[in-house]
Amino acid sequence: MSDPVNIRDLAVGTRVVLSSGVEAEIVSNPGDGVWLFGRYLSAVDDPAMVGEEDMIFAQDVVEVRS
Repeated sequence: MSDPVNIRDLAVGTRVVLSSGVEAEIVSNPGDGVWLFGRYLSAVDDPAMVGEEDMIFAQDVVEVRS
C-alpha cells in the first residue's frame, strides 16, 4: 500500500496515476480535497479518452509523477 496523496497540494501540470492504471495531467485543482480536473494522457480500455478532460475523484489518485 502506498502513502496517501494530498491532492490539495497538487499543482496544474502535475501528472498522476489513477487506480485504473490511467495517467492524467492536472488542468485545474479547486483545492477542495475531493476533486481534480484532469486530461487523460493514457487509456487502458478506451484509446479515444486520450486528450479528453474529466473530473478525477481524490481516492482514485494512487501515484504522483513529476
